Amino acid sequence: MGVFRLRNAKQSQILKFNKKGIPLVIIGLPQGGKSTFVKRVKTGEFFETRATMGMQFETAEIGDIRFDIFDLGGHKSYRKTIWQTYTKLAYGLIFIIDSANPETFDLAKKEFWRSIDLKGDQDEFIILFLCNKSDLDESVDLETIINHMELYKLVEKENASFQFFKTSMKTGENVDATLKWLVSNTSRIVQKRTIHPQMFMLADLEGFPILEIDKMDLEEDPSLMAGFLSAIESFSQKLFGKTGILQFMQSGDYKYIVKTDDKFIYSLIIKMDECQEEARRLIEIVSENVYNMENFGILEGIITQLLNIDPSEYVLRKGFI
Repeated sequence: MGVFRLRNAKQSQILKFNKKGIPLVIIGLPQGGKSTFVKRVKTGEFFETRATMGMQFETAEIGDIRFDIFDLGGHKSYRKTIWQTYTKLAYGLIFIIDSANPETFDLAKKEFWRSIDLKGDQDEFIILFLCNKSDLDESVDLETIINHMELYKLVEKENASFQFFKTSMKTGENVDATLKWLVSNTSRIVQKRTIHPQMFMLADLEGFPILEIDKMDLEEDPSLMAGFLSAIESFSQKLFGKTGILQFMQSGDYKYIVKTDDKFIYSLIIKMDECQEEARRLIEIVSENVYNMENFGILEGIITQLLNIDPSEYVLRKGFI
């Protein structure tokens, strides 16, 4: 599979510092070939796999993009639970069916369209529909599957880009074409989801600001944010016995994305029309890099790099020496 091989460990560590993977979900009924597809992407080879129980997580470098792949179990209990959570947050979904088993097409159709409905009509996303096991004599042709599943109705989904392929994870048929389409279309969506942070704040759990990075023309007063978030966290700790309950707020023309772990409170302010999922992804990247940091002297540079902001356009306030 050439260019789609995984990068080596050293390269992966560097990439992890710079960005978190683009989230994708792989869904479909049991025995369709979901986990086999993941193995094929990661190794370029065919492996027999067992049915996924719950969720399996993998990361893969495809082209220049790192993907976080959530391989979700296809049994009924998972379709009614974890599919909903992960599908809503993913940048795209890959739906895989067994093209040689037409008895499953009706149920697959029902679950596919239910998943599409979960995405709503806001942020753009991608859909890859893979008709697997094309190497088998019983495999149904692509046009018949498209008509049976009514996939032509996807043209009505204005915020979705989609493509269909007949594939064989065993022979590798169309796997490279699938990945090329995935990389091209994901790159375009990532550019559309670019956000321009208005404020980033890192504080300890007592509300002491460690670092604030504020847009120069920001109308909100970020100096009150740390104390307010600390009070909320303290309240939730006393009332519910845990922190991290507050994850999102809305005020005026801004969205506040909040994350709390057992050391810090992180907050990111974005404009109302910008992508909340991308802000959440960025704040997760920041927390991964800050959590075990011992030298705050490099904190400012790391945050501005991770958030891809120009320091000359921001006011920086440090609560450390």
